Amino acid sequence: MPILITAFGPFEGRQENASSLALLEIRNSFPGIRSRILPVDSVEAPSRLKQAILHIQPSALIMLGEAAGIREVRFETTAWNEKTFGIPDIKGRAPNRIPIRNGAAPFLKSTLPLTRIHEDLETRGHSFCFSDDPGRYLCNQLFFTALDFLEVKSMSIPAGFIHLPLAQDLPISESSRTIVKTIRLIQSVRKA
Repeated sequence: MPILITAFGPFEGRQENASSLALLEIRNSFPGIRSRILPVDSVEAPSRLKQAILHIQPSALIMLGEAAGIREVRFETTAWNEKTFGIPDIKGRAPNRIPIRNGAAPFLKSTLPLTRIHEDLETRGHSFCFSDDPGRYLCNQLFFTALDFLEVKSMSIPAGFIHLPLAQDLPISESSRTIVKTIRLIQSVRKA
């Protein structure tokens, strides 16, 4: 079963998104990987993600997004059941303090092997960090939606969200290298 990686398209008037640029490089390292570039649309992106999960039946799910103001790859540990958009999505939606799914848990934890990832990346000298606050924008919405959907469907696969710095704050090649190492580690853990 292939790993599924998602990224986001451009938004807020920009022509590119660091996550989709990184995904293009990652595809070169893993020709068999399955991927989706999702729109920054709070209705369409979750719907397309769920369809991809059901269609591909991946062995793992890695979601990528970009975050302004960070300088290293950031592994998100926690997804929150809340949408509070500081800026509208590409369709102009700007929810404020709305649950992603009524009746769901207030938060869900990444199921990626974060301890192993930390040990491996630290040993290899990669620049990265961990965060329990992915914001309440579409990145968090997608992260929570995925974890909740996998739980509801009883699909036990590792899944998590990774924020990348903007391209001007960290070269895409460096972000991509960190993600490639992470994918290789996840593949080795799944085979063990």
